[in-house]
Amino acid sequence: MSHSMRKSVKSLSRLRGVLANVQCQLSLAAYTKVDSRWRQYNFVPEFNRFYYIQEGEGALVIDGTTYYPKPGQLFVMPSGVTQSYFTTNGDNPFGKLWCHFTANLGDANLFRFLKSPYWIDVPDQERMIELFRRLIVAYRSPQVTAGLLQKAVLLEIVSEFLETAFAGQYEPEAVVEDEQMHKIQRILAFIERHLHENITIPQMAEHIHFHPNYFIRHFHELVGIPPMQYVHRLRMDKAKLQLSTTGKSISEIAGELGMELYYFSRSFRKAVGMSPTEYRHTFGQQD
Repeated sequence: MSHSMRKSVKSLSRLRGVLANVQCQLSLAAYTKVDSRWRQYNFVPEFNRFYYIQEGEGALVIDGTTYYPKPGQLFVMPSGVTQSYFTTNGDNPFGKLWCHFTANLGDANLFRFLKSPYWIDVPDQERMIELFRRLIVAYRSPQVTAGLLQKAVLLEIVSEFLETAFAGQYEPEAVVEDEQMHKIQRILAFIERHLHENITIPQMAEHIHFHPNYFIRHFHELVGIPPMQYVHRLRMDKAKLQLSTTGKSISEIAGELGMELYYFSRSFRKAVGMSPTEYRHTFGQQD
């Protein structure tokens, strides 16, 4: 495996760990056929917008760049970014599926944290239309569980957007929004390199020259969970991958994660709901 490929795999592993902590909340969802009066200029919303264009013409201005969306494209307009929108052809305005929502990693906006692109060409348009249809139904639903359904479908749309936007490629440099973000990326890489060791809060804090108390608070704000909880979750995720894709013994896997066998087995059962042996039997590769 080349150096660049190994680097990409490690980056993707860290990204998966971070994305597991995304918090989403829907506020509006609908289909709208706009008219010639559809316009707003130079505003900075406190929520994100998804626009899935089905027909018509118009323009979106996001952070100073003007886009002319085509049918079949999905645009995200992140919170905290200056935006405008307007119709460019009064005889053929946009028909769009849309929603307003929040998507955060701790206190950070997901799309700004990842520096994701603002739009994608949707590869499976029927599926995207169906996802928005389900989102709108859930938004209008009087059911007690409607909020759970909204989050589930919204996360699917966010996932589709990011999977297509990055197309399997993810470089850590792409998410360095500022020095604080850069330090979080450094500590996530440090955790992965030392996962087989007994990593401590003082060690992690020292790596990025933070006081331990400030480090715990800062990590929680940006990643969404405390640092030791993140370490534990990452260990369990790696254990599941090893159990399902390799023939390594459970003792060997525990050792590679820096855990005693008994503690590993007990922790795995608590986190996953079954023993390592049961997990391997259920999810392991079949000959």
